Amino acid sequence: MVFIAMSLGMVSLSFASIFITHLERSEVPPLIIAFYRMAIATLLLFPAAVACKRQELATLTRKDILWLIVSGLFLALHFGAWITSLKYISIAASAVLVNTHPFFVVIAALLFLKEKPNRFSLMGTSIGLIGMLVIAWNSLADAEFALKGNLLAVLGALAVVGYFIIGRKVREGVSLLGYVTPVYAACSAFLLIWASSLGNSLYPYPASSWGYFFALAIVPTILGHTVFNWALKHVRPATVSLAFLGEPVIASILAYFFFNQRPTLSILAGGLLVLAGVWLTMQRSNS
Repeated sequence: MVFIAMSLGMVSLSFASIFITHLERSEVPPLIIAFYRMAIATLLLFPAAVACKRQELATLTRKDILWLIVSGLFLALHFGAWITSLKYISIAASAVLVNTHPFFVVIAALLFLKEKPNRFSLMGTSIGLIGMLVIAWNSLADAEFALKGNLLAVLGALAVVGYFIIGRKVREGVSLLGYVTPVYAACSAFLLIWASSLGNSLYPYPASSWGYFFALAIVPTILGHTVFNWALKHVRPATVSLAFLGEPVIASILAYFFFNQRPTLSILAGGLLVLAGVWLTMQRSNS
């Protein structure tokens, strides 16, 4: 059941790049995209959280609230840094760098959660990351990298680690709605401050952009990230982290249908490696 939900979450997550591409073509600033994605998701989840988890939210300790705010900060750093990195480096290069987080998650889970990775987890992570490098090989070879873009993408990867590790810890005693709603709210607040400090305008944007804002909030966020937050209570952070490696593969398939972008041989070969790595780790990971 967990891995079926994660598979559906992975597909939902893969639509993010499609929606973001449409918004970027409308010249919407990256941080505004990130802000509305999380703010709308928060507003959609808030009524259910109040109706179903009002007592739980009211009894959160100061320590719990602090962890939720820090988790929101990490999530804001992830979205803000990753989407902004696309201004400076290619999509393929950014995807490779931001998806190096499985390595960091394995290390962080060992240091902070005392979870020792088994050999299958290490093998699956290695195979998946090799597949990512194969997918982006041509772009990596030809692109002129900007240091700022590289650092932003790596920052996005590191931020995911903090987000996953805190989520795994807090979710042991907090329900899904009781966790994601305040985390998404905190994330939205941090993104708003970040965007405002750079002079990004919250409006006006065409109606089509608002449609994609809502699509981002519902599909890759609520049906994607929220599902992975639920999974954090049942599987290791390293397993959830590795599952994200399937995103570029599925996104490439979606790009073919939405933008007529035909996958190259490197994408096909790398995609098989990524999926093999995901399957290996999911089959052998302990809950």
